[in-house]
Amino acid sequence: MKRFLPAVSGYGPIQRFEKPTPKIYYAPEWRLDKSGRRDGNLDKYSPMNNYGVTPEKWEYLNKVVWPPNYVVPETGKPKAREVFHVKESVHLHPKKIFPSCFFAQNLMANEAIKQLRHKITKPTLLLAETIEEAVERAADEFKIDNPLESMFVAEAFGIQCKIIKSARRHARGAWHPLRHRYINIFIRLEEGEPPTFKGREPDPDGWEKMQDYYAYLRSRDFKYSI
Repeated sequence: MKRFLPAVSGYGPIQRFEKPTPKIYYAPEWRLDKSGRRDGNLDKYSPMNNYGVTPEKWEYLNKVVWPPNYVVPETGKPKAREVFHVKESVHLHPKKIFPSCFFAQNLMANEAIKQLRHKITKPTLLLAETIEEAVERAADEFKIDNPLESMFVAEAFGIQCKIIKSARRHARGAWHPLRHRYINIFIRLEEGEPPTFKGREPDPDGWEKMQDYYAYLRSRDFKYSI
């Protein structure tokens, strides 16, 4: 028994006889052509300039204004308030921040900070500091009441932004290049109760695995059988 995400109309490629769904939110316009140019000049904050998530794109999501009582089609629930925050140019390897980000995901903001502070390592302390900055920004800039206890860490990840090279001298005149990697730490806080699972869908339990196994047994075919 295969599980798929629910199909949502208007979120996939449309046919010639279909009409695109109207934009129901307000956001500053971005030019989405391949060149990323606006009026003949290269737009600095165009999504086409850099591949992947950048601090400019992440901060741009804070400017999106959704209508009141908007219901998210994927979940069927009203859209909760969100805060997007990024900490730029942190001297840390991107592979070292991944376990801390996965640990803090779907934890309440106060609980995530408490647990990360308890693990006295550089990635956890940097992530806790970033979450504290996001919570402070939610209270001061977005006027959310008590974000420390009412918001949870919906997303947390780090992306490498630059590499600074240096050299180390060894014996007999040998030199070895060193790569100092810097990352951007992205945080998204969401208001409400966190989900009970991590990822896009919950892991199958024993009963669902049993149904999958039954479906496999019933789909077997024996060649040359009577």
